[in-house]
Amino acid sequence: FSSRIDSVADVPEEFRHVVWTGAMRRLAVLVGRALRFGESVLLVGDTGCGKTTICQLFAALAGRKFFSVNCHLNMETSDFLGGLRPVRHAQQMDEEDVRLFEWHDGPLVLAMKEGGVFLMDEISLADDSVLERLNSVLETEKSLVLAEKGSGDDDDVELIRAAAGFHLVATMNPGGDFGKKELSPALRNRFTEVWCSQSNRRGDLLQIVQHNLGSGLSLGGGDVATVMLDFTQWLMQQDFG
Repeated sequence: FSSRIDSVADVPEEFRHVVWTGAMRRLAVLVGRALRFGESVLLVGDTGCGKTTICQLFAALAGRKFFSVNCHLNMETSDFLGGLRPVRHAQQMDEEDVRLFEWHDGPLVLAMKEGGVFLMDEISLADDSVLERLNSVLETEKSLVLAEKGSGDDDDVELIRAAAGFHLVATMNPGGDFGKKELSPALRNRFTEVWCSQSNRRGDLLQIVQHNLGSGLSLGGGDVATVMLDFTQWLMQQDFG
């Protein structure tokens, strides 16, 4: 993974909007190295620092399917494992098949079977009792006992082992933020944790503004991006800024 990006020209077209600041390059290198060695990655950082984008980028570079789940306070295990759903067009089924419900795999199960990249966005919002189902997936064997699926035979429970190329990535905001909580030590220790820093250097901010404004814009003979940053810096130094 870490050698996928030799230059900006190698980035897929849908990610050309990404500005490769120093912080973004650091994040790409660390995540790429961790994925290369088969580690599960936990990205911790403030909103808007590129955590989700970098996961989508590596999935696209590797040609893997990308699965994601946005975690929330009322999240259940069925949101990523799957569950029983009513059978559609029951009248068209064989008379011997009288099932009213059938199992549908969730995004985590699909990613494990197809060797895709699975992202759990804002993982810290989910309850610890729900996240415990990930413990076996985060081990070296990357396996999952799908007891929720059930079967006709009590002794026959499906055991899923991740296909080659499967990767699990999670993101979260720092626990010090209002309304946020930390992950349990048992779960957090199973991840390779990467801190995602914001781009606060003037050179990086200037590069971002110039990339979004386009070339050829000027204001009184001066570069618009430079004028905007100068005004923002002046405003932040004022009592009302």
